Amino acid sequence: MSVILDVLGWVLLCAGGFFCLIGAIGLNRMPDVFTRMHATSVSDTLGVGFLVVGMAVQTTDWTVWVRLAIIVIVLYITGAVASHALARAALHDGEKPLLANAEGALVKTGCEELYPELGVRIATPLTSEQVRQSVPSDEETAPSNS
Repeated sequence: MSVILDVLGWVLLCAGGFFCLIGAIGLNRMPDVFTRMHATSVSDTLGVGFLVVGMAVQTTDWTVWVRLAIIVIVLYITGAVASHALARAALHDGEKPLLANAEGALVKTGCEELYPELGVRIATPLTSEQVRQSVPSDEETAPSNS
Protein backbone atom coordinates (compact mmCIF):
# COMPACT_ATOMS: atom_id res chain seq x y z
CA MET A 1 0.00 0.00 0.00
CA SER A 2 2.88 2.37 0.73
CA VAL A 3 4.25 1.98 -2.80
CA ILE A 4 0.85 2.84 -4.29
CA LEU A 5 0.59 5.98 -2.14
CA ASP A 6 4.13 6.99 -3.08
CA VAL A 7 3.43 6.58 -6.79
CA LEU A 8 0.11 8.44 -6.48
CA GLY A 9 1.81 11.23 -4.54
CA TRP A 10 4.53 11.61 -7.17
CA VAL A 11 1.98 11.61 -10.00
CA LEU A 12 0.05 14.39 -8.25
CA LEU A 13 3.25 16.35 -7.58
CA CYS A 14 4.28 16.05 -11.22
CA ALA A 15 0.81 17.12 -12.37
CA GLY A 16 0.99 20.15 -10.07
CA GLY A 17 4.42 21.04 -11.40
CA PHE A 18 3.11 20.69 -14.97
CA PHE A 19 0.22 23.09 -14.35
CA CYS A 20 2.55 25.59 -12.65
CA LEU A 21 4.83 25.41 -15.69
CA ILE A 22 1.88 25.93 -18.05
CA GLY A 23 0.80 28.95 -15.98
CA ALA A 24 4.30 30.45 -16.19
CA ILE A 25 4.42 29.93 -19.95
CA GLY A 26 0.94 31.45 -20.29
CA LEU A 27 2.01 34.45 -18.24
CA ASN A 28 4.76 35.16 -20.75
CA ARG A 29 2.85 34.31 -23.93
CA MET A 30 -0.62 35.80 -23.47
CA PRO A 31 -1.32 39.16 -25.16
CA ASP A 32 -3.17 41.18 -22.49
CA VAL A 33 -3.64 41.47 -18.75
CA PHE A 34 -6.95 39.60 -18.64
CA THR A 35 -5.69 36.48 -20.43
CA ARG A 36 -2.53 36.58 -18.33
CA MET A 37 -4.67 36.59 -15.20
CA HIS A 38 -6.46 33.51 -16.52
CA ALA A 39 -3.17 31.72 -17.14
CA THR A 40 -1.92 32.44 -13.64
CA SER A 41 -5.22 31.43 -12.06
CA VAL A 42 -4.87 28.00 -13.70
CA SER A 43 -1.50 27.54 -12.02
CA ASP A 44 -2.90 28.85 -8.74
CA THR A 45 -5.86 26.51 -8.57
CA LEU A 46 -4.79 23.35 -10.35
CA GLY A 47 -1.04 23.59 -9.82
CA VAL A 48 -1.12 24.37 -6.13
CA GLY A 49 -4.10 22.04 -5.62
CA PHE A 50 -2.30 19.04 -7.13
CA LEU A 51 0.93 19.89 -5.30
CA VAL A 52 -0.79 20.10 -1.93
CA VAL A 53 -2.80 16.90 -2.47
CA GLY A 54 0.40 15.15 -3.57
CA MET A 55 2.13 16.29 -0.38
CA ALA A 56 -0.85 15.21 1.72
CA VAL A 57 -0.73 11.73 0.17
CA GLN A 58 2.98 11.49 1.00
CA THR A 59 2.57 12.17 4.72
CA THR A 60 0.93 10.25 7.56
CA ASP A 61 1.01 13.08 10.12
CA TRP A 62 -2.39 14.70 10.59
CA THR A 63 -0.85 18.04 11.65
CA VAL A 64 0.78 18.32 8.23
CA TRP A 65 -2.62 17.72 6.64
CA VAL A 66 -4.10 20.57 8.67
CA ARG A 67 -1.28 22.90 7.65
CA LEU A 68 -1.68 21.97 4.00
CA ALA A 69 -5.44 22.55 4.20
CA ILE A 70 -4.85 26.00 5.70
CA ILE A 71 -2.39 26.81 2.92
CA VAL A 72 -4.92 25.82 0.24
CA ILE A 73 -7.72 27.82 1.84
CA VAL A 74 -5.56 30.94 2.17
CA LEU A 75 -4.24 30.67 -1.39
CA TYR A 76 -7.69 30.15 -2.90
CA ILE A 77 -9.23 33.09 -1.03
CA THR A 78 -6.37 35.52 -1.63
CA GLY A 79 -6.03 34.46 -5.28
CA ALA A 80 -9.66 35.26 -6.02
CA VAL A 81 -9.51 38.61 -4.25
CA ALA A 82 -6.25 39.58 -5.96
CA SER A 83 -7.56 38.62 -9.41
CA HIS A 84 -10.71 40.66 -8.89
CA ALA A 85 -8.76 43.68 -7.68
CA LEU A 86 -6.30 43.43 -10.57
CA ALA A 87 -9.07 43.14 -13.18
CA ARG A 88 -10.96 46.08 -11.69
CA ALA A 89 -7.83 48.22 -11.59
CA ALA A 90 -7.03 47.33 -15.20
CA LEU A 91 -10.54 48.28 -16.31
CA HIS A 92 -10.37 51.58 -14.41
CA ASP A 93 -7.00 52.25 -16.01
CA GLY A 94 -8.62 51.98 -19.43
CA GLU A 95 -7.40 48.52 -20.40
CA LYS A 96 -9.83 46.85 -22.78
CA PRO A 97 -10.17 43.08 -23.09
CA LEU A 98 -9.23 41.44 -26.37
CA LEU A 99 -12.13 39.69 -28.09
CA ALA A 100 -12.36 38.01 -31.48
CA ASN A 101 -14.27 39.86 -34.19
CA ALA A 102 -16.24 38.24 -37.04
CA GLU A 103 -13.02 37.52 -38.98
CA GLY A 104 -11.36 35.92 -35.95
CA ALA A 105 -8.85 38.70 -35.34
CA LEU A 106 -8.33 39.94 -31.78
CA VAL A 107 -9.55 43.51 -31.21
CA LYS A 108 -9.78 45.58 -28.03
CA THR A 109 -13.41 45.82 -26.97
CA GLY A 110 -14.74 48.22 -24.39
CA CYS A 111 -16.93 46.90 -21.61
CA GLU A 112 -19.45 49.63 -22.40
CA GLU A 113 -20.19 47.90 -25.71
CA LEU A 114 -20.83 44.55 -24.06
CA TYR A 115 -22.43 45.57 -20.75
CA PRO A 116 -23.59 49.22 -20.62
CA GLU A 117 -24.27 49.05 -16.86
CA LEU A 118 -20.67 47.94 -16.26
CA GLY A 119 -19.43 50.92 -18.25
CA VAL A 120 -21.36 53.25 -15.94
CA ARG A 121 -19.92 51.57 -12.84
CA ILE A 122 -16.38 51.75 -14.19
CA ALA A 123 -16.81 55.44 -14.98
CA THR A 124 -17.56 56.20 -11.31
CA PRO A 125 -14.47 56.74 -9.14
CA LEU A 126 -13.29 54.08 -6.74
CA THR A 127 -13.89 54.61 -3.02
CA SER A 128 -10.25 55.56 -2.45
CA GLU A 129 -10.49 58.19 -5.20
CA GLN A 130 -13.66 59.62 -3.64
CA VAL A 131 -12.00 59.90 -0.23
CA ARG A 132 -8.97 61.63 -1.71
CA GLN A 133 -11.19 64.17 -3.53
CA SER A 134 -13.29 64.95 -0.46
CA VAL A 135 -10.34 65.95 1.77
CA PRO A 136 -10.50 69.75 2.24
CA SER A 137 -7.53 71.77 1.08
CA ASP A 138 -5.48 74.04 3.37
CA GLU A 139 -7.26 77.15 2.04
CA GLU A 140 -10.64 75.75 3.04
CA THR A 141 -9.54 74.89 6.58
CA ALA A 142 -7.62 78.11 7.30
CA PRO A 143 -9.48 80.52 9.61
CA SER A 144 -10.71 83.71 7.95
CA ASN A 145 -9.53 87.10 9.23
CA SER A 146 -12.83 88.97 9.28
